[in-house]
Amino acid sequence: MVAFYLDNDVSLGLVPLLEHRGHTTQTARDLVLTTAGDHAQLLEAVQRQAILLTYNRKDFELLHDAWRTWAPALGLEMPPHPGILALAHAPVLEQIEAVDALSRGETIEALVNQMLFWSHGAGWRRRIIGQGWHPLT
Repeated sequence: MVAFYLDNDVSLGLVPLLEHRGHTTQTARDLVLTTAGDHAQLLEAVQRQAILLTYNRKDFELLHDAWRTWAPALGLEMPPHPGILALAHAPVLEQIEAVDALSRGETIEALVNQMLFWSHGAGWRRRIIGQGWHPLT
């Protein structure tokens, strides 16, 4: 299944639900990283090769865009990040269904270097740098 790293703002109620579905989880709380900045959270997820789950769409949108654009602009190579999934606040059962459906429908490789945002009404949308958010097709 999928390895997830949960940012310090994500509901811990997702952990047993993800694990029940066969996914592995690590949380910022497990690793005593609750006060670490968002940049450190993304780095931890990358080092663990885990998809990052967060409620903090705006800050991770900036980090994702920087991750994807700065290194190539400077002629450097950056390792890909495993993916960032941002969730809008909603009941935990709705969130878990959205994450589980995505993990069953997308291959891990399709999420590499991608940022997706889920909200109750709009479903999953993909971040396209310079173009904003577009429905996941």
